Amino acid sequence: MKVGDLRERLAAAMASAMRRSEPEAVALTADRAKAMAVAMAGMDPWAEVDPEALVVGTRQVGIILGFHPEHVRRLIRTGRLRAAIVGGDYRVLLSDLWPLLEVRYRPPGRRRLQVRRPG
Repeated sequence: MKVGDLRERLAAAMASAMRRSEPEAVALTADRAKAMAVAMAGMDPWAEVDPEALVVGTRQVGIILGFHPEHVRRLIRTGRLRAAIVGGDYRVLLSDLWPLLEVRYRPPGRRRLQVRRPG
């Protein structure tokens, strides 16, 4: 899929979400669109991209989640967020961020994520 087409789909998803009556649905859609936009920042609109293979560094994860990059590294080191080391920095699959975004909009109660073991 081309980056420009994916950006158009994200805009359409946001427009659709804003017509819904559930504020949580709007917020979650906005968070996911933001995450994908951050991952595609600086990419040529004609470049091919696989949305399932988008990766981001710790700084970008911090921007997406609203965390300091060191907190992101702590999440990785404790196993709460899966990552790979590339060029001296962690790289996180964008799809691995979805549970961290979704936990924000769950009903009150136990919101903590379970530790994910590599494998």
